[in-house]
Amino acid sequence: MVITKTSAHTQLGMHLVNICFFALNIFHIIFASTSDITPKDTGFLRFKISVFSQFNVNILIIALVLFLIQMIFSYLILARKFRKANLVRINELGVAGENNVEIRKNLRIDPKLIYKWVQEEAVEYKIRSVKRVYLTDTNIPNAITIDVIPLPFVRSSWLVLDANLIEILDEREIRAVIAHELGHVKYLDGLVNLFRFGMNFFVFIAYSVRIFDVIKYLIIEEPSLENILLRILFLLVFIAVLWGFTIVNNILMNYSRRQAELMADYFSAKKIGRNHIINALILLGQRLDVVAAFGTEFKWLGYRESKSDVTREFLQGIKELPAEELSKDISRRKAVYIYVYQRLKNMKNDLFIPLTDEQINEMAEQACNKLLKLREEEINKGPVKDRRTNTELNKLTIDWFSIDEDQNRYLNEEEIIRLIKMLENNPQKELFENDIGNRRMRLGRDHPSMRERIIFLYNSISKNNSNEPKS
Repeated sequence: MVITKTSAHTQLGMHLVNICFFALNIFHIIFASTSDITPKDTGFLRFKISVFSQFNVNILIIALVLFLIQMIFSYLILARKFRKANLVRINELGVAGENNVEIRKNLRIDPKLIYKWVQEEAVEYKIRSVKRVYLTDTNIPNAITIDVIPLPFVRSSWLVLDANLIEILDEREIRAVIAHELGHVKYLDGLVNLFRFGMNFFVFIAYSVRIFDVIKYLIIEEPSLENILLRILFLLVFIAVLWGFTIVNNILMNYSRRQAELMADYFSAKKIGRNHIINALILLGQRLDVVAAFGTEFKWLGYRESKSDVTREFLQGIKELPAEELSKDISRRKAVYIYVYQRLKNMKNDLFIPLTDEQINEMAEQACNKLLKLREEEINKGPVKDRRTNTELNKLTIDWFSIDEDQNRYLNEEEIIRLIKMLENNPQKELFENDIGNRRMRLGRDHPSMRERIIFLYNSISKNNSNEPKS
């Protein structure tokens, strides 16, 4: 496949930023390890900085040891998260283990088939490091690939898919998501991220040692108000410079990660088809908006009870939201009922209140009707600003449902062209509400918006490689 100008620019930009990041960090590692700071009693700085004067082995060793400790600690946290996430491993026989009733019940596609797709694509793309495939059941669509062993020759990557993906996507779209994750493995994105974070941490430690040196001189030197004030000023400037360097590093890392996401999309589009990955992104974006709307209602209900943390209720409630639900309005209505139902059920279990399930259901329905009416009144009158009205959303987003003429939740080539034209003619609009707030933090985002991803894919892959079904 011919590499288009759009994809070539994206790939080039990603590589150039990575080179800049590594070059900048290597310079700072050398600078921090070979320079020396000594106090003096004259001048404005009151410190003499000898650049590249000596190689400080101690700083290098300390930073390396702490870097290794950080890596070990990160993997321990990762392992703990894996255990807490209730991951379910799948293989050629299906779901491994016996205590996975819920995930078995919710899967509409045989897990053996999902595992087969992963293995087929890995073989086709000559990726040998994918050793395990897992499923989660959070009802929030997500997929990640983790390099558990990031070493050459013994590299081991794990692919994790949420069961919600399988509920809302069809086979071609699921395979497109799998190809996207394998694209991250193919392009070594996990390894690059590991080294990026490692180098950033290494530099921070190296400069932190210098900061401690300055503080030590402040403590042990004979007291002199002028010296103390000027040296404190030097310390503050030094910390500000280090903080600025950290911000630059984060901007570079986030830019590179955004480009890496686009290139993984491009990889998927090349292998599975442009239209399939575009449709997968649209459905995932819609589902994330639904989950966000669900959570917003839970926060409002918690506020009415003076509860600042409704995490428990949300995690319980999201399980009750139909996995295939893609309507924000329905999600909001269900959220109110589910919240009240869960609160009453928790009170029954925690406080031994004698309520039957029928009574809880009846009370929840009665409360739901009143709360929904109150909620709409508050939004229309303006006391609460935690979600946008339909009028506001129409000004800020494009409704992809209106483009899906046959309402089959799959945009064909003509419908995608219409969507692209609408996006290009309305640069101020996003495709999903979830991306509106992220516009303000463009440099701080580590993922491109769905709008950016879809326009990128359309401009990068020609119609001949769209894998549009023929009539």
